[in-house]
Amino acid sequence: MSTTVDETTVPLLTGPRHELVLTALHRILKPRTYLEIGIERGDTLRAAQCATIAIDPVFTVDQSIIGSKPECLLYRMPSDRFFELHDPVTLLGDRIDMAFLDGLHLYEFLLRDFINVERSCRKNSLILLHDCVPTDFYLARRLRQDESLRPNTRIPGGWCGDVWKTLLILRQYRPDLRIECFDAALTGLVVVTNLDPKSEVLSAKYVEAVESFAKLDLRDYGLRRYHDELNMLDARTLIDPTQLARYAWL
Repeated sequence: MSTTVDETTVPLLTGPRHELVLTALHRILKPRTYLEIGIERGDTLRAAQCATIAIDPVFTVDQSIIGSKPECLLYRMPSDRFFELHDPVTLLGDRIDMAFLDGLHLYEFLLRDFINVERSCRKNSLILLHDCVPTDFYLARRLRQDESLRPNTRIPGGWCGDVWKTLLILRQYRPDLRIECFDAALTGLVVVTNLDPKSEVLSAKYVEAVESFAKLDLRDYGLRRYHDELNMLDARTLIDPTQLARYAWL
């Protein structure tokens, strides 16, 4: 008797949540500077204890986020506008050690955020990308208001958008980057290192990349194929100082 493989879902990601991982990274690596895009209520922002820039056009911080930060600069504006008006290195007085990108869940926006942030980083800085690992097609829908696939998801109301495409673009156009994907619940955490702040590849090829991936749908690319290509790692390694040293140092 043959068995049919369900191509609409893959196993749920059950590693430690991204908030816990970020807290551990701040504690272990002790970045001197930090930038976050998409802060919402400040749940991840409060983990930082260094000079910080936070960007979100509609944040609603309702908790203490200052901690022992020597400075915390909040910008209520889209990230594109922020980078048009401000230089993070000038604001922080140093390059960015660590950044967490969790803004609008559309691949072209995340790609621009990556381009803009990398310019202000060091080679061994960390850029963390959230929500790039959908576990079903509902989560990967481009339009958040599209609820047609809701009956087929295990995470009703969840939304990764199509930022999974950003990983494909980075791998195609920037093979020099070190990109590692971790199984942080519920939608993964990607760590990008070996950066090149002087690289102009992505900015020069931005229009080409966005247009070439515009019509690509995860249902056509293959959900299982995408997950297999990620070579997912155990997110618990990021909260263990001994194992983390293999992936990151500041």
